[in-house]
Amino acid sequence: MAPDAPAIVWNILAVLTVVFAAAALGKRFRLYSVATLAIFLVFGTLTGMDGPRLAADLPTPWLGVWERILIASFLLWVAVLAVALLRGWVELPGKPLAEHQGLG
Repeated sequence: MAPDAPAIVWNILAVLTVVFAAAALGKRFRLYSVATLAIFLVFGTLTGMDGPRLAADLPTPWLGVWERILIASFLLWVAVLAVALLRGWVELPGKPLAEHQGLG
């Protein structure tokens, strides 16, 4: 198995988690999830572009910054998901937000 295989699997699972949760929950959360996926794409690309330099043992001064932004964006997304689920901020399919919060 390639040494980077676990990282590839983890990244695929993270993206799938965001996609499925975005599809299952309300519009506001979906928009936030799309923004998170955009961050994954931009900073994942920047991280990948430093891969050959890392393999050649050349300096990669920004690689750690890109990786930390990726990890922080995913952790923040998980925290927002948890708060949204705990507070009932999500819109359930076929039921307005106010109704399932007891406000309707």
